[in-house]
Amino acid sequence: MKFCLRNLFAVCSFFFLSVMSLAASDTEANQFIREASVQRENESFRKAAETYMKAVMMADSQVIKANALISAAVCFRNAKLYGKEFDCIERLLKEHISHVNFQRAVERQYEIADDFFNGHRDIAVPWLPFIKEADRTVEFYEAALKNASCAKQAPDAKLRLGRIYQEQSKPEKAIAMFREILTMHPETKSARYASLELIHTYIYLVRSGDGDGIWSKSARNALNDFLKKYPKDPEVPWAKQSLEEINRLEAKRLYAIGKYYHRMGRNDLAERYLAQVIREHGATEDSKESERLLAEINKNYKQPPADALRKEKFVHTFQRNTIPLEQEPVMVVPENSDGKWLLPVRDLKKNVIENTSERKVNTNEF
Repeated sequence: MKFCLRNLFAVCSFFFLSVMSLAASDTEANQFIREASVQRENESFRKAAETYMKAVMMADSQVIKANALISAAVCFRNAKLYGKEFDCIERLLKEHISHVNFQRAVERQYEIADDFFNGHRDIAVPWLPFIKEADRTVEFYEAALKNASCAKQAPDAKLRLGRIYQEQSKPEKAIAMFREILTMHPETKSARYASLELIHTYIYLVRSGDGDGIWSKSARNALNDFLKKYPKDPEVPWAKQSLEEINRLEAKRLYAIGKYYHRMGRNDLAERYLAQVIREHGATEDSKESERLLAEINKNYKQPPADALRKEKFVHTFQRNTIPLEQEPVMVVPENSDGKWLLPVRDLKKNVIENTSERKVNTNEF
C-alpha cells in the first residue's frame, strides 16, 4: 500500500512539475514577444526579429511558436534580411503549416528567390554593410519548387535555375530543369526559352565530345521539336544552322569511328559506320571522305563522281535595310549656332534622294 501511494505521489509530482515547466516556458516566451513588440515599434527590426526567435525557442505552445515565427519573418523583411525571412517561412511550412496561408507563403518564397537572383544579398553585420552573406539563390529556388512545383511562378523559376546550373557547369541538371518546363508548362512563354536553352546545352555537350552519340540525337530531336512547334519564330534560321552543325559533328564522329575500325582491320564494322555517314549526313564534307574510304574497302561500292548532286546546305540571307536619307538635310543645329537659332536650319533646296523615281508617295500626306 505504501509502495502504491509512493508511486502515485511521484507521478503526480512529475505531472505538476511538467505543467509548471510548460507554463514557465510560455511565460518567458510571452515576455520576449512583448520586448520584441517594443523594439518593432521603435523600428529596430533586426533586434525585434532576433527577440522573436528567442520566443520561438522558449515557447512550448505551437500557437505561440507559429505567431512568433510569423512576426520574426515580418521583421526580417523590414530589415531587408530576406534570407532569414525565407528560413522563417520554410520553418512555418514544415512545422506549422496549419497556422499559415500556404499560397501566400510560397509566393513570398518565390519573391525572395527572385530578389537573390537579381543580386540581393543579406548584410552580415549591420555596421559593415559591405560584408554580405553567401549567395543562396539555388537553395531558395529549389526549396520553393519543392513546396509548390506547379505554382504560377514555377516556370520562370525553373528557367532561371536551369541557367544557373549552366553557369555552374552542371549541364545534366540544367537539361532536367528545361525538360521539366517543356513537360509541365508546355504552353507558357518560359517553354519557348527553355527549348532554346535546352538546345544550347545539348550543342555544348556535343561540341565537348559525344562518345556514344546520345547528345547529338537529343540535340537533333530538340531542334526538330522547336522547328515544328515554332515554325515562324525569329530563331528558326539559327535552329536550322544548328541542325546542320549537329549533323556535321555527328558525321565527323562516325567517320572517325569507321576510320578507326578500318585501321584495326575490322572492315565489317568500318563499312557500317561509313555507310551511316553517307546515308544520314550526305551534305557534309565527311560524307565524301566516307565514300572514298568505303570504295577503297569494298570494291563493289561505286563512289559517286565528285560533281554529283548533293543535298544543299541551308543558307540564310539577311535583308539589308539602310537608314533612309533625310529629304531636307540639316545645315545648322541649335547647339552650334551660338544661341541664334532655337530650331535646326534645313537646306530646303538640296534634295539628297538620288533616285526620285523609286520614292513611294503616300497620298494621305496631302
